[in-house]
Amino acid sequence: MNLEKMKEKLIPILAKKNLSIYSIRTKREYGEKIVEILIDTELMDIDELEKIHLEFQETLSDDDLDPDYFLELSSLGAERPLKTAEEMSKAVGRYIYLESPKYKGYGTLITFEDGLLVLEVNDKGRIKKIEIKFDDARKARSAIKF
Repeated sequence: MNLEKMKEKLIPILAKKNLSIYSIRTKREYGEKIVEILIDTELMDIDELEKIHLEFQETLSDDDLDPDYFLELSSLGAERPLKTAEEMSKAVGRYIYLESPKYKGYGTLITFEDGLLVLEVNDKGRIKKIEIKFDDARKARSAIKF
């Protein structure tokens, strides 16, 4: 099985729809072997995802996907990890979840400049702004505000 070859076959299919691959990896879940491919999009209709899945499967040979593996193709979704400075920059103005030594919780990312995050948070009914160094963020992801 060759994940790079699978990636090469999927890229043109996604490119037609202005989509890209976020990640491709193998994993084990409930005793099953799975090739997990995440598409970098927040919202995707299940019918559209099925069309992509079927078109992709048609391009695969037995050498591409080991018969012992299941193929799992899904979208990254609205609550996506924010691991890099570039991803954090794209999240400015959005509601996020963040864990750091200084703060753990939800807030709106107001700015991200020079490695410094400025979050607007609701602290017991009071809206305040806090500053956190990007390097201190242990975990961050976009979030949905209800």
